[in-house]
Amino acid sequence: MTTSSIRCRVWWARPSIETPRLLGLLDTVERERHAAYRLAVDQVRFLTARVVAKALAADALGIEPGRVNLDSTCPDCGRTHGKPRVVAPQGHPPGRALPELSISHSGDLVAVAITDGLPVGVDVEQERDVSVDDLVRLTLSAGELDSFAAVAPPDKDAAFFTYWARKEAILKATGRGLAIPMTRITVTPWDTEPRVVDSQASEVDANRMRMAQLDAGSGYRACVAVIAGPDFPATGWVSEHDADPLVAKLA
Repeated sequence: MTTSSIRCRVWWARPSIETPRLLGLLDTVERERHAAYRLAVDQVRFLTARVVAKALAADALGIEPGRVNLDSTCPDCGRTHGKPRVVAPQGHPPGRALPELSISHSGDLVAVAITDGLPVGVDVEQERDVSVDDLVRLTLSAGELDSFAAVAPPDKDAAFFTYWARKEAILKATGRGLAIPMTRITVTPWDTEPRVVDSQASEVDANRMRMAQLDAGSGYRACVAVIAGPDFPATGWVSEHDADPLVAKLA
């Protein structure tokens, strides 16, 4: 893997601190969203994700994190739970691409993916004790259901959350999220390298979607997806980094 081939960077953080300086990086809408969370752990996850995203965008734009404005307006309903979009700061050169971001958090992990303008989606899922059998028909296509049925019982949870993370990463990359039914997309079996096999959704072009499995650690499943052009490298296009020192510096 060479530095020049890396088109996407994924940064990992463990949400643990909430300080006035970090809260000061949120705009009015973000503060309202932060306050709306009932549990303190959810507030810290949201804050950490926002701070990391703004710090990464600021570095890409050559400005201070406090000057980064993220617009999370959902294209379908107009609420502020959509994919974060970097708003061009004052003085940004016309025609120059803005960085693209995607955010995910689950359990004790926050993931933020950033590219040089390519649409990107990232998702991390903590394996949880849930009845996955009640969820698979809302998540898996007909072909995937056949593959899932053959998974050994001890691996069912890992397999399900792998499928979920892969599909949510794809949907986030499109900017439409769960407005696109997961069942309209078929990906490779959970224990193989991620790839779109078939898509019945107009927003997802299997020939342009590139995916990579991420190392989220034990008990987690994670994936990143980008919508790429014909010159996109087949491998070596993503790297993973520790964002905890970045948060600590801003705190």
